[in-house]
Amino acid sequence: MKIKNAKQLKKVSKRKLLLLLSMSCFLFTNAQQSWIRINQIGYLPDGVKVAVWGGREAEVPKQFYLVDSVSGKTVYTNKVGKNFGAYGPFKNTFRLNFTSFVKGGIYYLKAGKAVSPSFKIAKNVYEGSADFVLNYMRQQQCGFNPFTNDSCHTRDGYTLYGPMPDSTRIDVVGGWHDASDYLQYSTTTANAVYHLLSAFKDFPSVFKDYFEANGLKGSNRIPDVLDAAKWGMDFWLSCIQSLTGCLIRWPTTETT
Repeated sequence: MKIKNAKQLKKVSKRKLLLLLSMSCFLFTNAQQSWIRINQIGYLPDGVKVAVWGGREAEVPKQFYLVDSVSGKTVYTNKVGKNFGAYGPFKNTFRLNFTSFVKGGIYYLKAGKAVSPSFKIAKNVYEGSADFVLNYMRQQQCGFNPFTNDSCHTRDGYTLYGPMPDSTRIDVVGGWHDASDYLQYSTTTANAVYHLLSAFKDFPSVFKDYFEANGLKGSNRIPDVLDAAKWGMDFWLSCIQSLTGCLIRWPTTETT
């Protein structure tokens, strides 16, 4: 179509705008309205296997299906069970229980229009998960960070309202960046150390040794969870020793 004047151009622009709005409305009304939440790590063959269906629409499925990801065949079917009603953005929610299915493999769930991500059923699904979560602790290390292979915040410890003059520099290198920011507290550090040591006390066999004490790859014959606990404990103890027994919060600056 050849546009001869500004009036025609305005008409064409309006048509295009109306077309785009119509397409947007179509896409919005046909957008996903239900989801299935699974255990992304997987499920043990003899363990409880439950997923959660949540839908924004009033229509709810009556059954759900467990499908083999390799063959595409349905291997298990069950009723969705009790409707737990509204939760958050959802009008209806159901617990999809497939505990009685024990065969190992890779599967996904279908319920109504919702399809879950694939997941495993296997005896070893939790293998390595205890050590995996320690990646976050190493990523947040302060003093030396193995992810950047560099040091940080090595001269940021200063006193305030302590037994020595304000702004006296003290050596309190270590611990972790709290909540991924540049604040560091003795109380949260102590809490993290407690949970690391408790985890090792209760489940010592699940923790391995893949990293050095500073978080770099390599074995030092000490379970990595204890390396992490010591990293936090050294910072915590240095706060006490540097402040002659007076334990306070220690905020750092954003300088390195």
